[in-house]
Parts: sequence; structure tokens; C-alpha cells
Amino acid sequence: MSDGGRSNPDIAKRLIALREALGKNQSAFAALIEVSQPAMNNYEKGHRRPDIDVAIRIQVRTGATLDWIYLGRRDGLPTRLLELLPDLSVEKAAG
Repeated sequence: MSDGGRSNPDIAKRLIALREALGKNQSAFAALIEVSQPAMNNYEKGHRRPDIDVAIRIQVRTGATLDWIYLGRRDGLPTRLLELLPDLSVEKAAG
């Protein structure tokens, strides 16, 4: 199962879903992954995608896999995240 594609807007949707599932606002999530709030805003707006170093920090600090962040593949996510994260593939199919 997949939560969308590889485009910046697809990655942005996953980052927003992850942040919200963890109960963090944009500033708190940015601090967690050690990026500026404007950089986080750019990721969430789909203007930029996190580089590999940032994506690895997201993985280490949240459990979200690189495959999910960049490709939307849910199969490697920890059970706790699978329970928290919405299935974005349903949104994409409905849209």
C-alpha cells in the first residue's frame, strides 16, 4: 500500500500527517528535526523536499521510514505509526 507518489506535494502531505499524528505544531516539529521553522514551512507547502540528512533525522526521531517519507510506502512503518497515521492512499483515490 502506498500513500501517494514522489512529488514534493505528496511528500508535504506525509510530513504534515506525521507532524499532526505526533501532536506537534510546525515549530515544535521543526525543532525536533533540527530545521528552521521557515524550512519546515517550505517542506509542508511542497516548495522543497527534505534532503537526506533531514529525512534521516525524521526517521531516527519519529520512526517514519525513508521509503514512507519519499515514496509513500507504508509497509515498513512501525505499528505505532501505522495506527496514528491516516491512510493517505484513500485520499488520493477519492480525489
